[in-house]
Amino acid sequence: MTGWTVVFRGADFAAEVIRATLEASGFRAEVMTDTGRLWPGLNAEETRVFVPEDQAEGALRLMATEFPEGQPGSS
Repeated sequence: MTGWTVVFRGADFAAEVIRATLEASGFRAEVMTDTGRLWPGLNAEETRVFVPEDQAEGALRLMATEFPEGQPGSS
């Protein structure tokens, strides 16, 4: 995505928490998920959160403050 920067890669639920946190703080954020189906009910996925390039530094700072232990749900 031209003009956008990836600020997160990981589990879908964590990406949605990060997106909501960024949006609540005034950032524009978009989520994109790549899902492959190996067996019914089993997903191999990588979800990415993008922000506009000019907001990336601030978004990463906010994420480091809000989630100092890493991605949401990792502890």
